[in-house]
Amino acid sequence: MASVPVPRIEVNAFLKQLGQGVSAPVLILGSDSKKYILKTQHVVENGVRKEYNCMFFNEMLVYQIAKYLNVPIPDVAIANVEKEHLDHGPSLLFVHRFHEGLLFASKEVEGNESNLLEGYQKLIMMNKPYVRRSWNAFFSRITNGADIPKIIAMDLLIANFDRFSNDGNLLVASNSSGRRVFVIDHGHAFFGPTWEIHKRNILRGVNDYRSYLPFHLNTFLEVSDDGGQIFSGLGEIFKSIEGYVDLTDPEAHSFLDVVDQIEAINEGLIDSWFEQIPDSWFVNKREQVAEHKNYLLKQKDYVRILIQQLASSRAFNNYRGGVLQWNGRNAGTV
Repeated sequence: MASVPVPRIEVNAFLKQLGQGVSAPVLILGSDSKKYILKTQHVVENGVRKEYNCMFFNEMLVYQIAKYLNVPIPDVAIANVEKEHLDHGPSLLFVHRFHEGLLFASKEVEGNESNLLEGYQKLIMMNKPYVRRSWNAFFSRITNGADIPKIIAMDLLIANFDRFSNDGNLLVASNSSGRRVFVIDHGHAFFGPTWEIHKRNILRGVNDYRSYLPFHLNTFLEVSDDGGQIFSGLGEIFKSIEGYVDLTDPEAHSFLDVVDQIEAINEGLIDSWFEQIPDSWFVNKREQVAEHKNYLLKQKDYVRILIQQLASSRAFNNYRGGVLQWNGRNAGTV
């Protein structure tokens, strides 16, 4: 399978602002008569204006990976914003920080339940004691629970720590296909939305697995009351859906197929993904392509090891112990 072609659209109209996130997305009408969520890389973080200069790059690369792994993700487009839209709507430029040129757009998902999701997130922030039951009920009726292991494995591949928090970065939508979970918001994947020296050094750390793997794993662990390490990084939302992961049989578990797909990723496939990213979304194309290609070609073989370590750290309630079996080699080899 090669890359998925991404359409280019013109922005015909800005409809409304969505949420209060740092990227201040807006709902637009595209030239294909469909609605999209349009993002900007010019953000305000802790009151300071800054540019997430590789956020669009991250979003598009993860979109290609998700399509390859059959992870449910909204369709996307490369949206062209004309100068005339900014001239007639100055708040777009000054308040929402949009600019002329090509921007990342994610198609609006029919029947999305974002308002309910936001309500549960507020309950979490308020430390309401019944929030766990609310989350369990919310996710118990999804029809694509088999996609949850794919999502976890993909997040380990792309270093997407955002979804392992209470924000979730998951969208639930009810439509003709059933009540399904979709993954969204990957601008912070690959260790952050800004291309700079610190990020490059972390990506290069994958070359030394002896220090890199503990660093990666420790992001999700904390010390338990009895002094051991337990898996805690997923937050309340993910704790409510990890039941869709079946590890009761180490020889026939939920991660087998998706890890096979991940380990089949090759240089040619990665190159085809980069071809879908506009040149204007690169900071340094040669460097970014080389660093991310090196990272993915090594990280793909670490995913099974990380899954085993997470299972051993009590990430999954139905794991009964033992070494998870994989096609080709056991979990402890690189």
